[in-house]
Amino acid sequence: MNSERGDGSVIYTMTVSGSLHDRLNRIAANNGGNTGEVIAKALALYEVAIDARSQNCRVAILDTDNSIKTAIEGL
Repeated sequence: MNSERGDGSVIYTMTVSGSLHDRLNRIAANNGGNTGEVIAKALALYEVAIDARSQNCRVAILDTDNSIKTAIEGL
């Protein structure tokens, strides 16, 4: 369910598991943000991954020498 606010933002109500709730709060606390910011950043990264895949590219974590440390699969 969602509803529009006067400032153009939308309020979403969703149910998540206790473990996901804990993960969102832990990530937010470790980065000085809130759970809404965590979800927005996660969606932004997911969109980058989808765009990369559509261009036959991959997403990866690189080390300081720009060598692939971890390839991100399954997105």
